[in-house]
Amino acid sequence: MCRWVAYSGPPVLLEDVLFNPRHSLVQQSLSARESVVTTNADGFGVAWYGARPAPGLFKDILPAWHDENLRSLSRQIESSLFFAHVRASTGTAVTRANCHPFTFENWSFMHNGKLGGWSDHRREMEGLIDSAFYKERAGTTDSEALFLIALSNGLRENPIDGFTRALSRILQLQSAADVTDPTRISACLSDGKNIWAIRYSSDLKSPTMYLGAPFAGPDGAAGDYITTIASEPFDNEAAHWRAVEEGTVLHICDGAVTRTKIYL
Repeated sequence: MCRWVAYSGPPVLLEDVLFNPRHSLVQQSLSARESVVTTNADGFGVAWYGARPAPGLFKDILPAWHDENLRSLSRQIESSLFFAHVRASTGTAVTRANCHPFTFENWSFMHNGKLGGWSDHRREMEGLIDSAFYKERAGTTDSEALFLIALSNGLRENPIDGFTRALSRILQLQSAADVTDPTRISACLSDGKNIWAIRYSSDLKSPTMYLGAPFAGPDGAAGDYITTIASEPFDNEAAHWRAVEEGTVLHICDGAVTRTKIYL
């Protein structure tokens, strides 16, 4: 399974989240603590927002810890909202198009988990993508398909409703096809101003997700506490982190966090 982190708040350098903490996302790509798969070496991606509505995007198939371009860019890019993801493939090819985050216009999306029965029912699930969005399909992952299905169901107008409608349609398809393989989702999306994070599974075994206020920068260095959502904590202070419950959507806007329960 993959690992990811989303940040919203005062501008910070990307390296203060991706590299500098003791158990940073890049360190998690090499040695995750709360994942079935310890190493997440099948590519990485970063999406960040700046002066323009659409996010900047940098993705590659190298392991995150082995990419000097990522380290160099992270020392220079400062952003008040960014996503970062390290990938462990669940069967699809290791290509740049399959690396997260995925973007459309001002939206960005990343995911850890799986859609149950994807390999056997990919054609049917892709049929849930409206033709207006299917032309945006670049890769072969279920994660990108999930994003496009959500866009097809009104994500831009109402992110929570659009995403839950997409999930409901996927679950209905799986039920009709007698899919027993569970669907597990730990996902995050943004319009450049807000962040929504969704933790849901059909078997109550979602990938981990935490809302955190860790220390920006190296442990023990001067800095500020920041607001993040992450697959797992990247410092060793338990008081900085709170696990997100199953069936929950988090919404971060202007520093305020709200929680919504979803029922499917």
